Amino acid sequence: MKTVISSERPSRKLVLICMLLVLSFALSACATKRMIAQEVKPAITAKADKAVLVIVRSTSFGWGNIVDNYLDGKMIGQTYGKVFFITDVKPGVHYVISHADNTDTARLNFETGKIYILQQGIYPGYNITSSFSPMTADQFKKEVQEADYVVYDAQRPGSDMSPKDLKEAKDSFDKELKEGKHKEIVQYKGYRKVK
Repeated sequence: MKTVISSERPSRKLVLICMLLVLSFALSACATKRMIAQEVKPAITAKADKAVLVIVRSTSFGWGNIVDNYLDGKMIGQTYGKVFFITDVKPGVHYVISHADNTDTARLNFETGKIYILQQGIYPGYNITSSFSPMTADQFKKEVQEADYVVYDAQRPGSDMSPKDLKEAKDSFDKELKEGKHKEIVQYKGYRKVK
C-alpha cells in the first residue's frame, strides 16, 4: 500500500483550533498574578491615623481564577484560591470593588483605628463571579489558618479601573442600595482588634 502525503493547506478546522489555543494563552497571560506569597502571617492592627481592609478568599473553588480588587478604582490586590491580603485605608467612605466575570462593590465608612474584613465569595460563572460580605473576627480567625497571606507587588502593578468603570460600579451599588440590597455591608462597623 502506498502512502500519499498531501500538500494541501491545513484544514480550516485545524487553523481555528490553533487560533483558539493562541488566544487562550494570550488571555491567560493577561491575568497575571500581581501578588507575592509571604511566609509569615502578620498581626493585623490599624495605624493610629488609618483603617485596615482585609480581603479574604477562603474557598479553593476557582483556585486559579484571579479576581482583581480596587479601592475607589485603584488596584489594591488580587485573590485566587485560599488567600488574603491587607491594605491601609484613609478614614472616610470608600468603594471596594472586585472584578471577575462580574463587578461587585461594597461601600464602607472606614474609621481610624478599625479593621474591616470582607470575605470574597466565589461562585460559578463563565469563569467565576464574586461578591463581598462582612466577615466576623471569629470567622476570620478560623479561615485564616488555611489561607496564604499575599502582598501586592508594587514592582509589577496592575491597571486601575477606568473612570467610566468606577462610576458605573458606584452608581450600580447606590441604585441597588436604594432597592434594599447591601444593608449588611453599609452597616458593617469593623473591629478595633482581631486576635
